[in-house]
Amino acid sequence: MNAIIAIFRKELTDAMRDRRTLMMVLFSALLFVPLLLVIFSEIMSQVEAQEDKRTVMAVNIKQAPRLENFILRQGYQIKDAPKDYEEKLRSKELLQPVLLVPKNFEMNLSQAKKVSLEIVFDTSNQQAEFGLRPLKKLLDNYTQEAAVMGLMMRGVSPEILQLVDIREHHLNRADERKVTVTGMLPFALIMAIVIGGMFSAIDTTAGERERGSLEPLMMNPVNGWQLAIGKWGAVATISMLVALLTVLSFFPSQWLVRNDALRAEFQFGASDAVSFLLVLLPLAAAISAVQVAISLTCKSFKEAQVRNQILSMVISMAPMMLMFNTGREPVWFQWTPSIAQSLMMNHVLKGEAVGVTSIAIALLVCVALTVGCLSFVANKMRRVVMM
Repeated sequence: MNAIIAIFRKELTDAMRDRRTLMMVLFSALLFVPLLLVIFSEIMSQVEAQEDKRTVMAVNIKQAPRLENFILRQGYQIKDAPKDYEEKLRSKELLQPVLLVPKNFEMNLSQAKKVSLEIVFDTSNQQAEFGLRPLKKLLDNYTQEAAVMGLMMRGVSPEILQLVDIREHHLNRADERKVTVTGMLPFALIMAIVIGGMFSAIDTTAGERERGSLEPLMMNPVNGWQLAIGKWGAVATISMLVALLTVLSFFPSQWLVRNDALRAEFQFGASDAVSFLLVLLPLAAAISAVQVAISLTCKSFKEAQVRNQILSMVISMAPMMLMFNTGREPVWFQWTPSIAQSLMMNHVLKGEAVGVTSIAIALLVCVALTVGCLSFVANKMRRVVMM
């Protein structure tokens, strides 16, 4: 035990010496989630601002007096679009889509002829694109009103269009939270954990091998398991510290959210933080063991960095499968590291209780993965310096 502690302290001290890299990792863990939430908040505010602007930019609106009257009755203002509206949309000087009304619109409509309205916007102009949905909704309501008025003028009851009344019955619990953009937060947490321990894992194995400092360590009376546990313990400590700091950064992040809808959605309390740490800390330990095992097979720092970056991409992108799964989650999701943790964190964000079985399965998988990787490191540690 004394040998393991000595190796652990030595590796942790070495990791602390590279203060620039360590500070970058720790500050990234503290700032990543607040920055992500600020970006989400800004985007949602821009979308809502377009919906609340209640202004329609139009061309030739006088050709449709009934449409003009309908828009004004909905509390909107109508402004004439500039003649060079296409160029201004492309250059982002104009931040609203433009409604084009064709000539003889009102006359054709009164004669029951099919007419069309055109909405012009530039897909690269996101501000203008945000205004597309409220404008289309406004025009859909006008189309429905025009159809009803047309039937009434011809002596036909508009109720024939509404013989079937469709109602929605949501089965959500009263205390269930809505999760939209905050569903991306588990991906951010897992990515922070993967990056947090990566550089320490590389430096303590491939880095020492490249510097030639691994051979003197082998001259000490320690066995492979003691070396493996000591080195892994230092890497896992840093990775867990990153997980802890990232979860704690959720609390000040709530103060930075300016959007009311996002603030109502993102309600993160102490019990949620405990649940997140219960899920993330075993994963951080398992990922650290995998990173140490992969780095030990490399002969140079750069080779280890490339392999760990591939591992980071696989682990971070694996939870994306949850986005493509539209039905019930397959059973194997609970047995797959990073996917299982993302699934449980999403349950926490929704205000749902995480099942004991799910936690036990995830813990079992992480322990098995950690023990397997440490066994590989212990067996290889003595032979690696001879290669």
